[in-house]
Amino acid sequence: MLTRSILYFLATFIFSSAAFAAEQTYLREYTYQASEADSKITARAIALQEVKRELLSELGTHVSALVKQQSSSDGRRLDTQEIETLSAGVTSVQILDEKWNGSMYVLKAQIKADPADVLKSLNKMLDVDAKNKQISQLADNLSKVSGQNIQIAESLTQSKKETNAAFAEIARLKKQLEEKQTDASRQALQADYQKQAYKLTLNELFDSGVKQYSEGHYTEALRLFRKVADQGEVLSQTLLGAMHFTGNGVAPDAKQAVYWFQKAADQDYAPAQYFLGAMYTNGDGVARDAKQAVYWWKKSADLGFAPAQYNLGLKYANGDGVAHDVKQAAYWYQKAADQGVALAQYNLGWMLAYGNVVASDAKQAAYWYQKAADQGLADAQNNLGLMYANGEGVARDASQAVYWYQKAADQGAADAQFNLAQMYYKGDGVAHDAKQAVYWWKKAADQGVADAQANLGLMYNNGYGVAHDSKLAAYWWKKAAAQGHQPAQKALDQLK
Repeated sequence: MLTRSILYFLATFIFSSAAFAAEQTYLREYTYQASEADSKITARAIALQEVKRELLSELGTHVSALVKQQSSSDGRRLDTQEIETLSAGVTSVQILDEKWNGSMYVLKAQIKADPADVLKSLNKMLDVDAKNKQISQLADNLSKVSGQNIQIAESLTQSKKETNAAFAEIARLKKQLEEKQTDASRQALQADYQKQAYKLTLNELFDSGVKQYSEGHYTEALRLFRKVADQGEVLSQTLLGAMHFTGNGVAPDAKQAVYWFQKAADQDYAPAQYFLGAMYTNGDGVARDAKQAVYWWKKSADLGFAPAQYNLGLKYANGDGVAHDVKQAAYWYQKAADQGVALAQYNLGWMLAYGNVVASDAKQAAYWYQKAADQGLADAQNNLGLMYANGEGVARDASQAVYWYQKAADQGAADAQFNLAQMYYKGDGVAHDAKQAVYWWKKAADQGVADAQANLGLMYNNGYGVAHDSKLAAYWWKKAAAQGHQPAQKALDQLK
């Protein structure tokens, strides 16, 4: 169904319990040799980041030793860089001593941590079942058309990238300052140097905010994010917008959410542009304006943000805020599908299966259904089952059809429940079982599937797979007939 619009965008790593490991103390001393461009403030900021990096690297190495024996549920392993990044969010660096003599800044710091406990904390932060208690909660209710999640792992990874970029720029500027410069150029370089060093301080505040949020200290997290956001940092501005929307640490205020999303969106930050588009779509904190939603989603989509690409495809498919254009819908679905968005993969498969816009291609349709089905999307699982049942795009395989119908039926997909009942009734791909057929037709009938209601009436009337009951037969035929099901109406007439 092309109007589907809930998008689950989660990265989940789930590990088995770690082996026992006692708390360890990681101690490091770092000496920073200041340049002429450094002040005490910049020297401390750089020294603090360097000593943190060394401490977290050592902690990450120990956690890695535990992870090496464990695989995530999808076979993926966290690498050392990811562990260092995530560890930053679940540990506190304690400064033991610091000295500044005008040319050198000496910092001594330590982390006390149990690597096994750190791993458990990482699992909790990334566990989909606990997401409502973590950073991912920030945007859970942000949009009626989207359930996007800002993930703590993604936030910390972004922070680390920005820190690394700042270090690289500091090194470049320091090298330039060592060369001969005019007074004007030296002054400009020193200003840039100060700016980059200050970024390290902002990243430190941001990481502290993420840690406070992950521990449920929303008010303190809000204060820290605000300090960073006031300096124009886009990720903090986006998080602030989400917190104002959901009411974490502050009274819910959609207008303030729009204010902060706008701040970051104006700086071409794709996630913020996406969220701002969602606010315009729903009329939250701003007058509903489908054209503005399209405007911001297009900006975000052009920057490669998959959720925006998918929702932009929906806008074109539905002609909402933009002229109806199924070719453009397919274009943006393809973009999002290539990035692993399950609903985009499903919609693209649907277009290919029915030759809507693009030439019908059953093999490609099955390919994209498979991609989406593997991510647990019930509609894709049902449609993939149909492809196997009919031998379209894949070799006919009734047992595979039953497998995928079952997957979708267990999620409550009415069409899959009906199809699964059919397979049990016919004994196709599974042993014939009239009772199971009745069971699954009943599931589908309760959801209003007229064919299932009609079939259920027949089963009760014939006493097949269930005790004969003419009253229940009439009950279900009436349900189906009310939906215009002619065979059910004819059966009712004959029953009279």
